[in-house]
Amino acid sequence: MSEAHPLWEAALSLRALRSRSQAGTLGDWRIKVRTRFPETARILLTLCPARGDLVSFLIPRKGACHWRSSVEAVQGTPRDRLHRDITVLGAGKRTPAEMLALAAGEPAARIELGRALRDYHSVAIAPYWERIQARIDAEKAHRLRGVAEGGLEHLLSTLVTPSNWNSGVYEINYEMDREIRLDGRGLVLAPSVFCGRRTVVVEDPEEPPVLFFPVSMAFTAPLHETETAFTGSLSALLGPTRAAVLAVAVGGITTTELARRLDVAPSTASEHVKVLRNAGLITTGRAGRHAVHTITPLGSELTRRREAG
Repeated sequence: MSEAHPLWEAALSLRALRSRSQAGTLGDWRIKVRTRFPETARILLTLCPARGDLVSFLIPRKGACHWRSSVEAVQGTPRDRLHRDITVLGAGKRTPAEMLALAAGEPAARIELGRALRDYHSVAIAPYWERIQARIDAEKAHRLRGVAEGGLEHLLSTLVTPSNWNSGVYEINYEMDREIRLDGRGLVLAPSVFCGRRTVVVEDPEEPPVLFFPVSMAFTAPLHETETAFTGSLSALLGPTRAAVLAVAVGGITTTELARRLDVAPSTASEHVKVLRNAGLITTGRAGRHAVHTITPLGSELTRRREAG
């Protein structure tokens, strides 16, 4: 199960930027990013069309967890791979001059691509990254618990709907007919805030395919820019029990599991969660039939200040 990757989320977010789905969760994000969209990043809209496959060189495996190294990896993509991906992307269409220059691997085009990624990231990803990462971490923790309880086949059958595990073949409802043979390469499962309500598959002959699937909580809680200011509602947090709730919610936790960890009734656990959610310290979403609670950036900051004090 993959960690949160800023460049992967950036590439997927470019598709979400033009989508009308997820209005309740990405609506404010979409409005803000559209009004701030940097002109230098226009080439990224061509590289990440609203439908179809993403160009695989924008999903680097090496250094992807770190923004700077992942951008450097993209800028260093071999010329033959750039040419292959861009040719497939532009099949049957008129290719813009800047895309032809990038497909040829021209140094100036590589520099402009890096600038486009950095400028877009500063507007669309960086202000929201703590919340994006928190949701992906919570989804990962939830899915790993599912593997422990039901095994890999159960995990794959519940990532998206409809999907099916059939005699060693994983079948999903995808927007085009395709067959992917792993041939021992493995499969990277990547929870994503921006991939929408369907899976997105990115395949490269030399790397394990990446299967992006939607983070459950992304459909129930709006994505806001990271907040740093504290509010008066934090006065409701006095007491060790709610501090314990914050501590165990770092990786995401269900109400039932929270009640068990705190040795309280589920109704009591729900009441503590409600107070913390109203104070902006916890966000709640659904993963299947379960409500999953995870700490927000504001809650993390409060915890750090308590520890420092």
